[in-house]
Amino acid sequence: MTRQRLRVGAPIGRVAGAGWLLALVLGALAVAWCYPRAFPYAPRDWSVDKEEAVRIVEERLRDLGPAVVRPYITATLTSDAALELRLAASGGVPATLRGTRLGRRLTTWRVSVYERGAAVGDWSYLATVALDGEVLSLLRGGPRAPAAAELQREDAVVRADRLLVEQGFDLSTLGPPSERRVDLPDAALFFVRYVDLERAIANLEYGVEVRFAGDQLLGFQSWHQDPQAGSFERRLRASTLTQTVHGFVLFLLLPFLIVLFVRLYHQGVVGVRRGLQVFALVFTSSAVALLLTARAVAEGSSLGNTTRPQVTWIFATVMLLVYLPTLATTGFIGAAVGEAWSRGTWRTRLASFDALLGGAWGNSTVAASAVRGTAVGVWLAAAALAVVLVARPWGGVAPFALALGPGWHHASLPGVALLLVTGAFALAYTCLGRLLLLPPLVDRWGLWLGGGLVTVATGLGFFAPVELVPLVWGLPVRLLWAAVLVACYYRFDLVTSLQASLISSVALEAMPLVYARDPGIELQGWLALGLAAAPLFASVRFLGAGREYPYRYDDVPPHVRKIAERERQRVELETARRIQSSILPALPATLGGVALAHIYLPATEVGGDFYDVLELGDGRLAVAIGDVAGHGVSSGLIMSMARAALAVQVTFQPEVEAVFGTLNRIVFESADRRLLTTLCYAILDPARRSFTWACAGHLFPYRVSRRGAVEALESIAYPLGVRALLEVEVRSCELAAGDSLFLASDGLVEARRVDAEEPFGFVRLEQSLARHAGGAEQLKDGVLADLERFVGAGRILDPEVSWREDDLTILVLELPA
Repeated sequence: MTRQRLRVGAPIGRVAGAGWLLALVLGALAVAWCYPRAFPYAPRDWSVDKEEAVRIVEERLRDLGPAVVRPYITATLTSDAALELRLAASGGVPATLRGTRLGRRLTTWRVSVYERGAAVGDWSYLATVALDGEVLSLLRGGPRAPAAAELQREDAVVRADRLLVEQGFDLSTLGPPSERRVDLPDAALFFVRYVDLERAIANLEYGVEVRFAGDQLLGFQSWHQDPQAGSFERRLRASTLTQTVHGFVLFLLLPFLIVLFVRLYHQGVVGVRRGLQVFALVFTSSAVALLLTARAVAEGSSLGNTTRPQVTWIFATVMLLVYLPTLATTGFIGAAVGEAWSRGTWRTRLASFDALLGGAWGNSTVAASAVRGTAVGVWLAAAALAVVLVARPWGGVAPFALALGPGWHHASLPGVALLLVTGAFALAYTCLGRLLLLPPLVDRWGLWLGGGLVTVATGLGFFAPVELVPLVWGLPVRLLWAAVLVACYYRFDLVTSLQASLISSVALEAMPLVYARDPGIELQGWLALGLAAAPLFASVRFLGAGREYPYRYDDVPPHVRKIAERERQRVELETARRIQSSILPALPATLGGVALAHIYLPATEVGGDFYDVLELGDGRLAVAIGDVAGHGVSSGLIMSMARAALAVQVTFQPEVEAVFGTLNRIVFESADRRLLTTLCYAILDPARRSFTWACAGHLFPYRVSRRGAVEALESIAYPLGVRALLEVEVRSCELAAGDSLFLASDGLVEARRVDAEEPFGFVRLEQSLARHAGGAEQLKDGVLADLERFVGAGRILDPEVSWREDDLTILVLELPA
């Protein structure tokens, strides 16, 4: 498994690359064969693009009334999914049904002409144009002047016949007209309806009707009546609802993703460089696509009394400020967090992604990912179409209306808009659904469970390239699509998965353009396919070159570097503290019959105080307590050096003068003059009850009797390291049974109240010693209790208390009674 992971995403050789290219060609042939069979009602005679449909309508408007000055025109490509289901259920030959006048209504251009100040729905002209250019409907919006006279039936039929003939209808293919009248408060509407003699489907009537308001001609409109229409519309509700829910998935996920990113970002785990690149690509692509399609996509929206142009601006603004940033932000978080989580065993899968976004396409790493992703994407599209073919005998249908992507088909450049929209969604969903989710879930629960969870989540939560009705047939396509993309990332790398996602979607959605009769429309389809495969075309010549691209993670912003540096320092200080703690002795309760009690509280992670009690071979005890000026790493290093030198010196020559001479020389030669080191060193002879000591700038030790008599044992000398030769005042005294010796660092007497200048001082210390005389532990604990009450800082043993400005050390020795 380890060897396999190390080679994941590795470039492929020329022979293997040729095999992938052959698979790509075969997959493209499979798509070309499957598509017209899977979508039998997709347009085959698409010869009119958006601009041509608008031009046709503008010419025909003269047949109904005056042209609109400075019109606001929208053109949207619409498809009737319910009618398509009806045709599919009829059992007829799709090619024959598609060629009927009813079949031509499946996919049409809907052209609306507004006056600039017109409200939503208040169109001046409304037309429906088939993809072959035939005008199926042409209506004028309401009477422009009061009716001159009541319209008679004979006159209405004559005028209706004349209009249809002028519009190219063959009246011999239409049945006799029928009339109906609807009286409104301001006018009487008169309808002349013709039934088409052509019968595409039994029990389904369709035809054309001409409308009048009073004696004014309003135009004509195609119609059809299907008693089973309700059942087919109900079958579409689940798919429509699913697509609506998919649009809100990102809004539901975004708050959780933001919390996750902020927490990891401030921990210094993730950076933003790669995420910002993804954000820029997703937002820019979708924003440009929005500019190409906003007018048409906003046609279905309305906001109170706002005008049609105002609705377009409001819709575009909301999309630019709400939805598109949400889509781009999910891609940003997915890229930033996912890349950080993939820096372990998954890092080899990110090399081509790093190269792709970095513009380094001229290498075998990108070439291998591009050829694999393109081939897998084409075969994934073919597999989805194969599922559609398998589902058809069992009642599963993939309506062409549900296969149209989100808005790209309304653009003047549909191929460009298709690539921009599909690319934005593919990049955002790849970063969110696979880069972010797959590595942690697979590492935690294994490939089958972790990968299965990602497959189900992305298959159900994201848009799919093919929608089948009923929904139960759509699930296999969704799960197949998601599983292949997950497998591509796990087995190969992220770009393979991304390219497969992009190619599979573009290959399916561009096919109607490729099959168009108009060369310009067909060119748009091939343009979308060519741009989607751009990484392959740009890098295929490097497929067997062996020029690999190594992945290097370098995405740490300045403030995160500071966080990381502080964390490094904290770890180093913590390590130094542990080392120092291991150097300082853990004294036993008794040593040579003498009871011991001690406490050491450093002001920072690394302190400058040191102490030790060593038992000599003749039963005496060598006692030392010292203090290096200040605290922190520098003081801690000098302390460690002095303590180590003390231990060595005591082993060979423990007498007071010799110890001070050796330690002074070492500190003088090694330490900065500002790091003054004080020392109190003594030899205690428990058998003879004698105490010999000297102090070099350190606090004097105290002799405390069991009855509370306190005596300061003075000895004065310069601190260690001040002079090359140190003269110390060695003194001796006799002790009584039960006497205690109290040694401390200056952190005890210099302790201050919070926000006050008065120190604990020697007077309070001596009073405390007298009050708590009676034993080593009792004396230590009593002094600490008095100190705690004085400083008012609460838990005195808590290393986080704020009053401690210097290290504090206490060492108590009690002679046996």
